[in-house]
Parts: sequence; C-alpha cells; structure tokens
Amino acid sequence: MKIFYSDEFLKYREAGHPEAPERLRAVVEYLKRKGIGQFEEPESCAEDLILLGHSPDLIAMVKSEQFFDPDTPCLPNIYHFAALACGAGVQAMEAALADGVSFSLARPPGHHAGRKTLGGFCYLNNMAVAALQARQLGKKVAVLDLDGHHGNGTEEILRGKEGLIYLSLHQVPAYPGTGLYSFENCYNFPLPPGTTGDKYLTALKKALEVIDKFSPEIIGVSLGLDTHEQDPLLALCLKDPDYKKIGLNLAQLNKPVFVIFEGGYHPQTIGHAFYCFWKGLTEKKVEKHD
Repeated sequence: MKIFYSDEFLKYREAGHPEAPERLRAVVEYLKRKGIGQFEEPESCAEDLILLGHSPDLIAMVKSEQFFDPDTPCLPNIYHFAALACGAGVQAMEAALADGVSFSLARPPGHHAGRKTLGGFCYLNNMAVAALQARQLGKKVAVLDLDGHHGNGTEEILRGKEGLIYLSLHQVPAYPGTGLYSFENCYNFPLPPGTTGDKYLTALKKALEVIDKFSPEIIGVSLGLDTHEQDPLLALCLKDPDYKKIGLNLAQLNKPVFVIFEGGYHPQTIGHAFYCFWKGLTEKKVEKHD
C-alpha cells in the first residue's frame, strides 16, 4: 500500500492557524510507529494537469502570491506546496488503479478550491484534479467527500461532468454554507451538529448505495477527520471505532480506492482516528450477498 508524503508538507505555517503542520505530522508519525505503508515521495503536479480543474488566472494568482483570503494565507512559495499536494493526489489515484488502495498524506488540503477561486485553507483542488485525470484515463469515477465541511470547490469543478459523481457528508450549518441540496451528478447529505456515529453511518450507507448503482471503476475519498468529537472546528460526534466502520463499509464496494487527506484539526486524536479508518478499509474485504 503506497502512501504519498513528503517532509516538504511540514515546511510552511501561519502562526495561530488551525491548518498547521502538527496535524499532518501526527498522522504520519502514528502510521510509521505502526509500520504501516510504503511511503513514496510525490512529484509536483504538472501545470497541464492542474488546468484540468483550474483556470489559468487562479494558477497565476497562487504562483505570484497576489491574493487575499482571511482563511487562506498568502504564504511564501505556497504554489510549490499546493502543486506538490496536487501531485500526491494524482499519484495516489494512479497507484490505486494498480494496487487497489493508496493514500495521499499532504497539505494544503484542496476541496474548497474552485475552478477560479481559493478559500477555506485550500489553494488547488487535489481531489478534483486527480478525479479529472482518472477520467482522462477513461475511468468512471465516484468522489466521496467525508470531510466535515462541504467540498464546495470539488462540487463546482465536477458538476455536470460525464462519468463522474460527487457525494458529500457534512455538517450544516457550517462553513462554507453550501451543500444543502443534491442536483445533477452531485449528492449531498447534510448532517446537523451533534450527529453521532450511528446516524452518520446511516447516511454513509445511503451514499454508498448511490455509488454502487453508479458502478465506478475507482473511488476517490476526501478524508477529513474534523468529524471527530474532539475536533475544535465542528460539532459532529464520531468516535475512533466509527472510522473503522466507515472503512469497512467502503471496502465492501470492492473497488479501487484512493484517499486524499483533507481537514482535521485536533492533533492529539487525529493519528489514531486515521489508523482506525485505514484498518477498516484495508482489512480483508467481505463479499456482498443479496
């Protein structure tokens, strides 16, 4: 199982910002202590691939560091980090097609970045670019967004695209205030604050039924661990064992899966929660029966 990760992802920060290197370091160190995964150094995403999801103007804006967003700091060399994270996502997709399951452990996250806009800690949309590249390879793709915030950028970029569906489970109300309704190839499952693991899993099973009916050739999972009961930015109430159940349910679809790390802002719990998800997803898959 390949994990695309670079120490480069730990080399930027904005003082006091919740999207800090400690959150990613906690996951990586936990997995390494467990001896899990074949860690691979990612390559920066080529600009022609980034253009699958983003406008030339957005790319130029991030490259030149000429933007302002209160949540998304304009940091030195930020295009380097964002393009590397985007490349990790594309390489994870390609590895999943070959090996069945793979992971991108990268920052910055991506699912709030739209075709022409950045925001919500996101500069380039790692998942959207990877999904569109999978389409370029002729694959039917389902994108399942399990971050606790709605992936408005991924939805915008993938909306109406043939051979692609987007599904999101997320808290409402919460940033960015979207994801209340389903339309076209986009399926939203808004959840109220206080949602417990049982209720979350009920919604997840509905989403997985949609995916199963669509019969994709690969599934991309935007995994945010801000759904955890300890997370400071949201009020969902998942516990560690719930993440294993999520992984187990995904595994039963028997499809190649690539996982891209998104949110999650409580470093003390994030490593074990990620491990629980990994364990569920990678355990021996159970054959489904009618």
